[in-house]
Amino acid sequence: MGCNLLEKYKEVPDDSLFYDLSPEEITLLFYLLGIALSQPLTVDEISLLANGLFETAQVMFVIAAQRSLVNDAISEQQDKEEKKSTEKLELEVKKLQDKIENLQKQINEWKR
Repeated sequence: MGCNLLEKYKEVPDDSLFYDLSPEEITLLFYLLGIALSQPLTVDEISLLANGLFETAQVMFVIAAQRSLVNDAISEQQDKEEKKSTEKLELEVKKLQDKIENLQKQINEWKR
């Protein structure tokens, strides 16, 4: 898994209509859309459209779940890599502190 997947399936889009709307506004948008689409249709047509949209929603749920899974895996991998980097840096700092301490001891011995 590389950065390419992270960019492709990132959770927050750079520019999206849905990102700018509140949950209430989204609810109202789909409520009005449902009413507007249903007005000119017969009961059978509404039923067909609703079932088709429901199927579309199911597919979208699967896609969203998989993207979430990929995002979580990428995030976990990045956290592990970051932790390894931090541990390596801490080890290097400790080594440098030990060297400084040894050099300070040598300086103190020379001063005597």
